[in-house]
Amino acid sequence: MDRMETSPAGGASKGFSLLEVLVAAGILGIMCAGVLAVIVQIDQSNRYLQNRTIAFRAAHQTMEVLLSDDMDLMLLQNGNTFAVNNPTGHPETGTITITDLNWIGPDKAYQIRLEVPNLGVVLTGARARS
Repeated sequence: MDRMETSPAGGASKGFSLLEVLVAAGILGIMCAGVLAVIVQIDQSNRYLQNRTIAFRAAHQTMEVLLSDDMDLMLLQNGNTFAVNNPTGHPETGTITITDLNWIGPDKAYQIRLEVPNLGVVLTGARARS
């Protein structure tokens, strides 16, 4: 003969109590909120890194142009800006800084610094002229 469990009210126990269901729903809600927060953070990080990658590419292309230009044309670019067009619709601006390294001797050397400050991108190169 099988024995049947009875609830305190005298009826047969056939499921979860309301308290157990509420506790389980609360635990699931906290877990879902945590997962949602992580997903939002990942999305924001992805957008920031995508914009930063685009800024690095723009700075690299600008550096290539400066290194391939005539030296006098390159020196005229000091203080100019270059555009960084990112997909978020907020275009950034990079600055070009060219400084004389004051080498002793007949050669001249210049440091080329490209910077997109809002995204923390800095690209530095050097070019010499004899």
